[in-house]
Order: sequence, then structure tokens, then C-alpha cells
Amino acid sequence: MAFWPTKYDDSRRRRTPPLPPQALVRTPAETPVTPADSPPRGTAEARTVLRLAQLLRGTITPLRGDAVLELLEPHRPRLVPKPVNPLPAMVGKPPGQMIDALLRPIGQIVTDVLLPGVRDHLIDRLVTGRTDHEESLPGAVDLAEAMRALVSRMRGAGKGHLQAVIAAIETDARATADTLTRDSRPIDVGGIDRLARALLRFEVRRMALEALGGGSALQDVVYQSRRLARYSLRRATEAIEGFVADRGLKTLHASLATLAQADGLIVIALRNLDDQEETKEESGPFVEPADRKAMNDWLSAAWRLSDTLFDLVGKAAAGGELDDLLFAALLRQLRSLHHFCADLTHAGRPAAVDTLKQRLVERCDALARQTGERLVEVLLAKPADPALARRLLARGRLLAQLLYDMNRDEAVEELALRIVVAAEALGEGR
Repeated sequence: MAFWPTKYDDSRRRRTPPLPPQALVRTPAETPVTPADSPPRGTAEARTVLRLAQLLRGTITPLRGDAVLELLEPHRPRLVPKPVNPLPAMVGKPPGQMIDALLRPIGQIVTDVLLPGVRDHLIDRLVTGRTDHEESLPGAVDLAEAMRALVSRMRGAGKGHLQAVIAAIETDARATADTLTRDSRPIDVGGIDRLARALLRFEVRRMALEALGGGSALQDVVYQSRRLARYSLRRATEAIEGFVADRGLKTLHASLATLAQADGLIVIALRNLDDQEETKEESGPFVEPADRKAMNDWLSAAWRLSDTLFDLVGKAAAGGELDDLLFAALLRQLRSLHHFCADLTHAGRPAAVDTLKQRLVERCDALARQTGERLVEVLLAKPADPALARRLLARGRLLAQLLYDMNRDEAVEELALRIVVAAEALGEGR
């Protein structure tokens, strides 16, 4: 793995004589920059390359040769002679010879027009993130496969364009991972989801590099993706650990913001579990791999958070003084934890996930029973305490909604019956 400098060092320029002009290689950074909201370049060339790759597969015939020439005619530069189909005179020849004969007259169109267009299109899609919302674009991975197949058909001609795409993806992946993993700001609303979207983009990069034959670039992108997944889990762990250690409003906000993005957390956890499967050979009896440690730390923090939440919610459900909005916020965290455990479907899912899910269900059921019993007790007490009864009634309704979201139908029915009776006794409607 290469190590890259963190700032520019211009001393090398003074020490090393400049390269001759012909040795300079055009890099992705030299690609002209257009507005971020503009559609990707080379869309027409991209569609043509996909169709051309299809036509060159299978049995080649003179009719198919005519179709190839017709397809490429709109892309033929003015100074390039109109190609003639050589296949009618080659009937009966081996397919390889026929394809080579067809590629000779169209080679300049492919290497000088189509492949540069596809290069720019893929860089815009996979690096800059440009898209066109008004029309469907060809799949980036399909396009990468078609590009590699064409270069192979051309016996390596145009390979520089393919390598430019690979280099641009690798550079962008490294820069993205560096930028995101250096961010030490507290997790805010949308922070986890942004990390999850970044990981999904890494998945697309990986698939595109596999299709392009990325080699070492693919390994680097895989490493950067693993690094970002571990960082994302650590940030989520820090956010909920903060509330466990300090139950203040600031840490509550960070914890709420983290768990409210349960879908993003699931994406991050799935990527981490995939990484663990791909690197099983790295583990040993005395060394805990970094990917597994990040997941275990997250689950341990989630377990401790559930203890804290049940402690606070349990006191409030028994009638303790707690702001109703805060009570609802604590229940939302329990709901998000359950959502994470229930929807994290993966063959390598740790047993601790199922244990935590079961614990959440059992303790929420117990909370509901406790609240229902306490509500009846307050109603029957003499003298009655209507204010406390109404507070318990409101919290019972919030707990019933939580149980409903957790698919605890029997517990919901039991609590709902007591809520209805209590509402009638207090003169309130349902």
C-alpha cells in the first residue's frame, strides 16, 4: 500500500529535471471541469459503445457488419473516409478474421471518438457524480464492461482511455475517504446517511473497477471502503457512548441524530460485515481484526445505551418527573435500535444482534405492563391524582405505539385495554 504526502512538496520540482513534452500523460485532473449540475459528457458515445459491444458478440455476418457501420456513421469525423463493409467478400472465413477485418476500417472512429467519449462519461458519472434526471442513462458498470471488451477487441488500442478512468476512480476514492475520515465534527442530522451514501458510491466504484480490470486500483478502493466503514461505525459508537456517559441535551441530540438514521447505520453495518467475510484469513485467536472490533464496539455501545434508555424510561413510565418530549425522544431511540437489529439481515450477523433485539422486546413488554398496572393503581388510589393519571395515560399511548412498531400485538392489546378504561375514567376520548 502506498503512502501519500499530506501537502505539496515543490522541492522535487527543483531537484528533478522536467520531463520531455512527449512523455507527459494526460491525467483525470486535466479533464475540463463543467458545472456540477450539468449532465455527464459523452452520453451519445456511451449508448453507441453499449450497442457496438453487443453487435460484436456472437456470430458475425455481413448484415451485422452493415449494422455496425450504420451505428458508427454519426460519430465519423469529417476527414475520416466512410468505411466499407469488408464482410461480404469474406463469407466462410473464421469469425476472428471477419471481426478483425471489420475493426480495421472503424478502428479510428472507436479509438478517437467513442472511447474518449466513454472515458469522459464514466469519469463524470463515477467521479464527479453528474447525472441526467430527464432521461435514463446507460448503466455505468455495463458501460465499463463494454469499454473493456472493445479495448480487448482492438488488441489494446485505446487502452490509455480505459486506464484514465481507472486512475480517476482510484484518485477520487482516496480523496473521498481522506476527506470524510478527517471530519471530527459531531454527528448531526443526516451525517450517518451521508456516510452511508458515500459507502454505496464505493460499491459502484468497486463494481466498475472489476469490470474495467482495475487490478491494484481495485485493491486500493477496497481498502478505502473498509477504512470508511470502520470510521463510520466508530463515529456512531462515539455519538451514543456520549449520551451514556453524560445525559445532557448536547449528547442526547447527537445520540438521537445517529439512531434516527437507522437505515444508514444498516448500510454501514452490512458493508462492515461484508468486509469481515472477505478478510477472514486475517483473523487469529489472539488478534481481533479491525473490522470485527469496530462492529463489536458498536454493539457494546448499543447495549449500554439500551440500559441507559430503559433506566430513564422505566422511571418515567412509573410516573416520575420527565418532560413528555424527552420521554418521546427516548422511545424513538429504542425504536431505532430495534429497527437496526430487526433489519440487519446478513449471513455473518453477530449473535449479539439477536440477543439485543430480544432484550429490547422483553424489556419494552415489561415497561408496557408496568405502565398499565401503575395507571390502574393511580386511578384506584384515594385520594385520586388526576394529573399523574393523565401523565401516565399519555406515556402509555406512546409506549403502545412503540410496541405496535415492534410488532408486539398481544402487548399492545393488553396495554390498549387499560388505556381505554383510564381515558373513560378521566373523561377523555380515545
